Amino acid sequence: MISIIYIILSFISFIISWILYKYILYGYCILSITFGIVFLLLGISNLLKSQSPEKKYDSEIKDILKTFDSILVKSSEIPNLDNRNIIVVESIDDLVDAQLEIRKPICYLKQTESCSFVLLDDKEAYVYVAKINENILSPIEIVIKESKIKRKNRDEMDSEMLRDIEKTTIVKLSNKKSYKISPVRKKENKVKQMVSNDIEVL
Repeated sequence: MISIIYIILSFISFIISWILYKYILYGYCILSITFGIVFLLLGISNLLKSQSPEKKYDSEIKDILKTFDSILVKSSEIPNLDNRNIIVVESIDDLVDAQLEIRKPICYLKQTESCSFVLLDDKEAYVYVAKINENILSPIEIVIKESKIKRKNRDEMDSEMLRDIEKTTIVKLSNKKSYKISPVRKKENKVKQMVSNDIEVL
């Protein structure tokens, strides 16, 4: 609103300067043009401030909540994403398209600098995150990164255990007994140990 007032004042100043020029009052004309330029710059400056990332973010969230109110459910915490394939979508429209197929409500968690929208299916979790800017890391993005790290570590441990099982050797002794010798890697420090177990030979 203030920016519009400044722009109107600048136009008035330019009109006054034109009238002053017609009456050969050049000194006042220059002064009026100066005021017009100042008002115009102030108006443009305020207009740009009103389009700040914070206002754009607030406006986007308000539009989403108003438009898709019937399929949105407010959540106080991040939904459990464990054992689900996480699919991050690029827009709220993509998430709504998925919702039309799945027919389940979209949970959202609104915060000051980000708002996370999650659609949960049996094996998938569709996620859209609206943020003030790309430098913000929302809570759900942190959870997704942690989940990927856990999954990677679990996969590495599983493949490591398989390799260790392949390295297992059985030593037969003369007293009709044998020992199973298997390398085991501790989870905490990943140091290999040799563990022996008695096995009765039938």
